[in-house]
Amino acid sequence: MVDGEKGLPRQPSTARDPLHGVTLERVVTHLQAEYGWDELARRIPVKCFQSNPSVTSSLKLLRKEGWAREQVEGEYVRLVQRENANPLIDALKTGTLTDEVQAPSQTKTHEALGWALRHGAAEADLLALLGRIHDVNFWPGTSTLPLLNLAIDRDAPPTFVRALLQAGALPDDPRYWLPLLHSVDVEGQAYREGRRAPRTDVLDLLVARGAKPGQADRRGVTAREIASAYGLRVVLNRLEQLGA
Repeated sequence: MVDGEKGLPRQPSTARDPLHGVTLERVVTHLQAEYGWDELARRIPVKCFQSNPSVTSSLKLLRKEGWAREQVEGEYVRLVQRENANPLIDALKTGTLTDEVQAPSQTKTHEALGWALRHGAAEADLLALLGRIHDVNFWPGTSTLPLLNLAIDRDAPPTFVRALLQAGALPDDPRYWLPLLHSVDVEGQAYREGRRAPRTDVLDLLVARGAKPGQADRRGVTAREIASAYGLRVVLNRLEQLGA
């Protein structure tokens, strides 16, 4: 059998050296996917993570500075050890997620779904994990975002967002950032970075479930203002149709 991440023969996770066969680029991209640049810079305060961070600039510095590379690889090892201690995450990484693989708690199941969203797991795996969640609005202390916001933030497939809302996720959940405003911001970032054309499918899903298109956040910012700042004409047109 072959390991889904590295193309290596599968072994029990406890027997694997986390750094064996793993490139420095893989280490950096995995850490960035898990933490984001801001949190990574907080954990490892080196210039390549603090100022205009990118994988390319990080690799350039880390290959020169052994002390920095040692810290980064140490953080990666600690992260992988935590991941492998969760049977669901370990199964996701090795491509062995089945109904027989169980987590010891709902917190661990939430952690696994969060990991799957952060690391771009297949939609089928996202939906399989969602089916194990008892309360989709539960926000474990180990997560930085509620599930709905995390799904929006990581540009999860709209079909998954729909399933999450059908499972009871609150479309106007105020605990982090109003999901509708968050969705417009994600569309704006994708447009600004040239990753894809703006779309309104997640916005429409949220409105269909009761999100108010004209609602403002705690700072008084509205979805229309965010869309205008990014130049998202398709979103502005849709908001106008919705009466925002």
